[in-house]
Amino acid sequence: MSAGTVFMLGLLAVVLCGSALVLGRLSSGASINLNKQKVDVIELQDDPSRETTEETKTTEQTAEAAKVTAPPVYDVTPVPQEQENSYTLTIGGSITLSGEVRKNSWNADSKVTDYADVMMLLAPQIDADVNAVFLENILSDNHKANDNTAPASASGILKEAGFGMAACGFSQSYSNGKEGIEATLDTLNTQGIKALGIRYADEDSAPVITNAGGVKTAFLQYTATISAKTRKAMVKEETSGMVPEADLTQISADIAAAREQGAEVVIVLVNWGKNGKEPDRTQKELAAGIAQAGADLIVGNGSHVPQSAEYITEKDGSSVLCVWSLGTLLGGDRGNIKHLSGYLLHVTVRSDGKGGALILGPEYTPVYTWKYKQDGRYYYRCIASNGSVPDGMDNDQRKKMSQSAETVQSILKNSPMTVRGQENAD
Repeated sequence: MSAGTVFMLGLLAVVLCGSALVLGRLSSGASINLNKQKVDVIELQDDPSRETTEETKTTEQTAEAAKVTAPPVYDVTPVPQEQENSYTLTIGGSITLSGEVRKNSWNADSKVTDYADVMMLLAPQIDADVNAVFLENILSDNHKANDNTAPASASGILKEAGFGMAACGFSQSYSNGKEGIEATLDTLNTQGIKALGIRYADEDSAPVITNAGGVKTAFLQYTATISAKTRKAMVKEETSGMVPEADLTQISADIAAAREQGAEVVIVLVNWGKNGKEPDRTQKELAAGIAQAGADLIVGNGSHVPQSAEYITEKDGSSVLCVWSLGTLLGGDRGNIKHLSGYLLHVTVRSDGKGGALILGPEYTPVYTWKYKQDGRYYYRCIASNGSVPDGMDNDQRKKMSQSAETVQSILKNSPMTVRGQENAD
């Protein structure tokens, strides 16, 4: 034999022996370690199309256990900054159409009381988003005109100035009984003016809520000057609710009700004080209680003279602006310069984005009731006393106009308010 043949036969013998050994082990059930048998292991590339049933089952179980909800799709487009929710507010002092004003406004030719153009010169100063004023007259053509009652046509004064709200609760609101109040409400409703501080006999005590500038605001008004005689008559006639009294328990309940209805701001107007007198202890205690109950702004009137303003600081550190008296916007008492003077309150009401709001930038415009004579009759004009001198004003009235401005500015000098458009003088 050739050497090659001998080699091949030897190799075959080795293979046969190895095969016999392996077959023997397989038949015996023993495990085989190919590495120990010094047999080279050739790693084969798995075919992905050939998975065992067990492998498939295991893979499906793993996938089920690791299943994750797809992430939400967010709109990443930049969103414009939300428009600021705010509005401007102006509140004026008392309009009191007393006998003096009424007598001198009588037009003998037309046989009517003519109040046309009374607010013509002041209207630009009242140009806010929301405007309110104190009205101390019943408006009725069914009752005799006197110091407390004016003809329905007098509502044109408010309309001319742009006042959308009138705080009508005052000491003599009930002087003509239920009929007088309802006549006033009817008259103002016709003009599109919302009355505060009086209501129909069958009307609930729901607060007046506006949504000016996207800020939900409740306006409340109360009277602290109702006489015992009037109160007794209202109780007897079961009409007490027609002129809400300045009772702290009721005010607190009304503020809470307004908040429950979603009011971000609560503004409380009060007719209080004595004619020409400074705020007394009762007023100050009431103001503190109203602030504690959650009011954001307190504005008073009733003394018919301008008085200062201050912040009432609560236990939690919050502060509530309290204006004691805006004085007179229109009146006929010319015996004292203070009774011819008053001011407009200007603030910005801004939502704080947390269900509340801020009362910002309190300013004032001093006002004066100018009386002049032309063609044999008298006229009244409400003017900004720190503004331009009107055409036709005589020297005496110029002096009083200047004196009126100085009076108001002196009263408010140390208050938190500034003259509209400029800083307070030192």
